[in-house]
Amino acid sequence: MEQMKRIIAFTGSNNPNSINEKLVQSIISKYPDQSIKFIDLKRFDVPIYSQNIEQHGIPKPIKILFQLFAETDAFIIASPEHNGLPSAFLKNTIDWLSRINQKFLNEKPILLLSASPGPAGGKTHLQILEKLMLQWGALFVEQYSLGSFDQNLDKVGLVITNQQENIKLEKAMQAIINEQPIKKKQHVDVVQDYFNAFQNGNMEQVLNSFHPDCYIVSVKEEERPKEQLHGIYRTKDEVKQFFNNINSLFNTKDFTMEHISSAGDNLVIANGTFSHEVKATGKLFNSAWVQLCVIEDEKIKEYRFYEDSAAFVEAFKPHTLN
Repeated sequence: MEQMKRIIAFTGSNNPNSINEKLVQSIISKYPDQSIKFIDLKRFDVPIYSQNIEQHGIPKPIKILFQLFAETDAFIIASPEHNGLPSAFLKNTIDWLSRINQKFLNEKPILLLSASPGPAGGKTHLQILEKLMLQWGALFVEQYSLGSFDQNLDKVGLVITNQQENIKLEKAMQAIINEQPIKKKQHVDVVQDYFNAFQNGNMEQVLNSFHPDCYIVSVKEEERPKEQLHGIYRTKDEVKQFFNNINSLFNTKDFTMEHISSAGDNLVIANGTFSHEVKATGKLFNSAWVQLCVIEDEKIKEYRFYEDSAAFVEAFKPHTLN
């Protein structure tokens, strides 16, 4: 890695036992050759922002913090998730800084962090915070979230013990230190690659298109017996069952995607037609279809597939003898 002159690291938590602060300290220990300076925002505590207080001037701690921000080359910011949003403590600090200069991040790269005891790692609110950081003048933003904190970080040695998590963190840190954002797939491309793999019969790539914690709805959002096609499938472990159920029921004659587009944020919508031969009856099941995909970490996190249910039922009826 290239040496970067100065990186400021801080957490948006005022909890003295913050797991987000432990994550920051873990990163500082992991990269001793980098000039990463930890700033304790609790020492810059100021009143909740109000115009009445501002009339008497910007608080001195905010002026000092603003100057420190001006002198650094990059930021590592760990933000706890409170009800799906950044903490009020962090938001208040930002409110004050933005009164000096709305673009107080001065075209510098940002690594956003979050940690949580649960598996999601607080990543939901980082999507919101990333957009705001760009409005506040960030050059670009990378993200890293550590879920299942108690299982993945040794709190005594402050070491991340999960190798996959270390790989993800290394990528994000390289991007910040080298000032080169990670190239990411467009959401539409993630779904397009999935369709290409499906049409080419590349089941390994199909399965790899899905997020480990994915949620699939096949026509009906209800629980189902294992071999039933329509219903809910949870996690990547059940993705294979979903496609096994399709293959056990049908010989696919045609599967055509007619349109695919981004529908804002991380949603992709696609539609088309298919023709399946039902193995049990020999009848053709022809239908238009619509698919909605929510993308996270360049994987399909949520997958909803809808087809002609009446045509499905008809195709499974046995032939009648005249």
